[in-house]
Amino acid sequence: MIERSIYIEAKKPPTSELMGGLGYTGTGLEREEIHKSSSDSDNYQHWRVRRSPDNGRTWSTEEEIANVNVQWPAGGIVTYPGAPQHDARNNRLFRISMKRIWPGNPIYTFNWKDHSHPFYDHVLLSENEGPARCLRYEEGPDFDSDNPFEPAFGKSNRAYRGQSICCDQTGKAFHPMVCYHQGKDYHFNRGGLVLMRRELDGQWHGSNPIYIDPNTSGRGLLEPDAAVLKDGRILVVCRGSNTPTTPGHKWMSHSDDGGRTLAPIEEFRYSDGGSFYSPSSIHRFIRSTRTGVLYWIGNICPLPPERNLPRYPLYIGVVDEERMALERDSLLIIDDRSADEPESLSFSNFLLLENRETLDIELYMTRGAAWDVPGWKSSVYRYLFKP
Repeated sequence: MIERSIYIEAKKPPTSELMGGLGYTGTGLEREEIHKSSSDSDNYQHWRVRRSPDNGRTWSTEEEIANVNVQWPAGGIVTYPGAPQHDARNNRLFRISMKRIWPGNPIYTFNWKDHSHPFYDHVLLSENEGPARCLRYEEGPDFDSDNPFEPAFGKSNRAYRGQSICCDQTGKAFHPMVCYHQGKDYHFNRGGLVLMRRELDGQWHGSNPIYIDPNTSGRGLLEPDAAVLKDGRILVVCRGSNTPTTPGHKWMSHSDDGGRTLAPIEEFRYSDGGSFYSPSSIHRFIRSTRTGVLYWIGNICPLPPERNLPRYPLYIGVVDEERMALERDSLLIIDDRSADEPESLSFSNFLLLENRETLDIELYMTRGAAWDVPGWKSSVYRYLFKP
């Protein structure tokens, strides 16, 4: 049973409200939410943050997040704010943020969709509200806030952040990232996969980077999420994109040596061996504290998708942890398009939280992204799932 209700009303003039992040900030019930607005696909403004001391019953006044977009004489930087990700077992608070840097163009107007001007991404992490540091999977300099356009920094450790951080029972933490070939021309949609791991001494290290054949996924590997399985293996699933010879699927790798080595990419399937179609869209893992079951949430479509569409229906299903696959008979629809809604409707870019009091799974999502519909706008909805 899944309950759906409006959480944040869309505002006028036509714009959509979105959640940019949420999570607990400590071992108690303190929660934080990052909000943003959009009037066009992947073009975000008005970043705000609010906090609750009592698990969302009451909230502070929203505060604007400063310095998301900054113009420097040597170029421009967008810093996408890091949401709280709290490791309750070890009482550690992580924040994963990402910097998108445009060197050499101080008057550039930031637009996520415009890739015509050279830019590069780097993933940064802070722990327990300490200073952010670049997550490095190869040799290269760290981020220097006094010299952010250093050419050597821009040539190494280029990465796009994954969906979340997961932790094992020993205290190690893992974060999957999209990585790029060092020394080759940058291409936004030609990424590979690297798994970052935090050892018990607090140092982060990268696995071997792996890549997918462009004839298998036309835009590389994107938006990975990882889960630690009961036997200690680490499963990573990535967004892919169709090609003239391969329909759209999700793609997976795994590590059986504590995150040091990733296995070659293969298709993420049903546990009976069957395939399913999935558009180029995000997906997430979440394990229920109440039942111990690992769930996967993502879009599954009945026919081969075309790049990003269709992003419906949105399903939740149980992961067969032995086979590292999805149990077909467990699938439950979270939301789907109705006959009178536009075909470009999208159920994607959602956020997850397990409520520490009720142990219900909360999913927050702007219901649809029909950017081709004039005057379209949408609210944030909250979906409640009781495992």
